[in-house]
Amino acid sequence: MVALAPASAGAADIQTEPRFDMRVEQNDNFNLVPGGSPDSNVYGYVADLAALFNIRTPRGVTEMRPRAKLQEFPDRQDLEKVELFFDMRSEFRTERSRFFFDLNASRQDLYNSETPSGDFDPLDPGGNTGGDSGRIVIGETRTALLASPTFEHRVTERVSIGGSVRYQTARYDADNGPTTKTDYDYSVLEGYVTWALSPSTDFNVAAYGSNYEARDNSEDTDAVGAGVGVDHRWNETDGIQAHLYYEQNDTKEFIPVVVTETTSDVGGDLTVYRKLEVSEWRFTVGRSFIPTGDSGKATLDHARIQYDRMLSERFSLRAAARYDSRNALGETTISTGTDRDYARADLSLRWYVTQTWYVGGGYAYIWEDRQEAPSDASNNKFFLNFGYRALSRADQSPFEEPQ
Repeated sequence: MVALAPASAGAADIQTEPRFDMRVEQNDNFNLVPGGSPDSNVYGYVADLAALFNIRTPRGVTEMRPRAKLQEFPDRQDLEKVELFFDMRSEFRTERSRFFFDLNASRQDLYNSETPSGDFDPLDPGGNTGGDSGRIVIGETRTALLASPTFEHRVTERVSIGGSVRYQTARYDADNGPTTKTDYDYSVLEGYVTWALSPSTDFNVAAYGSNYEARDNSEDTDAVGAGVGVDHRWNETDGIQAHLYYEQNDTKEFIPVVVTETTSDVGGDLTVYRKLEVSEWRFTVGRSFIPTGDSGKATLDHARIQYDRMLSERFSLRAAARYDSRNALGETTISTGTDRDYARADLSLRWYVTQTWYVGGGYAYIWEDRQEAPSDASNNKFFLNFGYRALSRADQSPFEEPQ
């Protein structure tokens, strides 16, 4: 951890933590072809470079993480060679108000965006909700942006009101020919009221409206919803969150003729997290209604878990898993055939040669069952890696970064 500026009264405390990871991996069915394929048995090299910047002032904190991923698969020239990411989370406080701003930007190979792990990102624990497509496509890239400002004001000692705006966009590019995906814009406007039932428990009520727009003018969906939630914290590291909401979607399809459809459903999520002396885990399960690159929204049933444990002072283990079941929202013809079930399990080990340098290895099992495919498909991935990560403020908490 490198201090860029001294911490003095009224001054910003700026610290940076450089990190990099280099690995070699082997896949026995990279393309997830039902029944397997000789072309899918490939190996590759991946370098992941990142830096976490932490800026603290008397009234707020900002964390930024630029990241670049370089990958080379000698037998596959259709993968994006360089992937770029930028994540930021900022909080500013006054005596009675708080302002938050979250930003996630990425340019990523579509294969990687559609095969996510179950890891929770410390800068966005509620993110990484899965791919936005019903099928894996190799040779295309996705450029995505998500920006979300939130303002909250404390009206009384127990009651706060707030509002947030979420804007999400995705653009797709193909190496050769037209892309198989549809660019889209998605925006959400939400207002909420929070009651502090006790110092450790909050109850909230929210209402929101959203709009999904396919950029090729094939489909447009307006939605309204309302919900309730509870957030209970046993301490700073242990807690539970639960949300339940109702959403109605009014979809208008323009191709080949104008068709309208109204659907409604109940969604929600449950998240439990805990940190012990040598281990830490986080679990979430729920249903959400997500924008996709298949000219429409989808219903996503999902479950994720991550478990970290320090086996000794130098040896650490991480296990993560997820399951997603994605179904097109309603029965519009454009998104027909995009339903998909997806699962992934990861197990990795690290041995710290020093406090900052490590070597390791791991295994991932990836499975999917697409509506369009004749049968399901799976991939076994093995990897060896080494890397460097600077000591963090949290003294190397297992959740400081995805492995």
